[in-house]
Amino acid sequence: MATTNDDDLINALQGLGFSEIEALVYAYLVGREPATGYRISHGIGKPTANTYKAVASLVQQGAVQVDEGGSRLIRAVPPDELLAGLEQRARKMREAARAALADRSSDVVDDRVYTLRAPDQVLERARAMLARAREIVLGDLFPGPLEALAGDLAAAASRGVRVVVKVYSPLDVPGVAEVPEADAARALAEWPGQQLSLVVDAAEHRLALLDASLASVHQAVWSRSTFLSCLHHNHVAMEVLHTAWKGRGSLAGADSLVGISLLSSRPSGLRRLQELTGAAPSVPEGENR
Repeated sequence: MATTNDDDLINALQGLGFSEIEALVYAYLVGREPATGYRISHGIGKPTANTYKAVASLVQQGAVQVDEGGSRLIRAVPPDELLAGLEQRARKMREAARAALADRSSDVVDDRVYTLRAPDQVLERARAMLARAREIVLGDLFPGPLEALAGDLAAAASRGVRVVVKVYSPLDVPGVAEVPEADAARALAEWPGQQLSLVVDAAEHRLALLDASLASVHQAVWSRSTFLSCLHHNHVAMEVLHTAWKGRGSLAGADSLVGISLLSSRPSGLRRLQELTGAAPSVPEGENR
């Protein structure tokens, strides 16, 4: 009789790309002595012909091995070896796909606003945004998102990107200017979830509200609209500057905050918006506002 653990194993193997019968064959063999295809088919309750097809596929995937002697016994490759092989193949496939897509331009005008509903998707999109950052990143991050994205924020800063983030529980992320909310306890207690507000180069932005454990999404949107991203850049910049003013009483000496407004930093999103609308800069280059 199948157990919950058996079901979990089958589901996990299917998640790795195995078909149902391939997962059943591997699950049957792992931890057991080698067996014939006939014995396996009876063990998993599947037709012999279908079982042999699954075995042949698993051989190609490096999941099982067949004794080439007269008995033709089939054994499972040890799990650690199987997973290492799958990871290596997946890495090669990703690199091949990246190379094949390299000549496809991603610089397409798209002003739409997209809704994201899965927590993993929300965080992965934020990581992808940070990987694309070239000039300036502004954020308003509650403790969960800040911790989840700390490595990506640091990586952006290490490339010379200016990263300024309002925080509610400082982490001292390397290279990142963290501006702590003075009344963080109240904000965390009254705001209904974990907020992730991020804008990169005024070219794309992400707004998300997740639950306290980051396990579900209340609402999340992402857009590469340069107009909306420029507006969001200034929104976050003013939030950061106001927070710094509340916490320090003065911005004197706060070098990391100088010139983070849209018209002072003049990021690529603003320049792109000017190109798209045919507008020329209204102030000379280098003049701060």
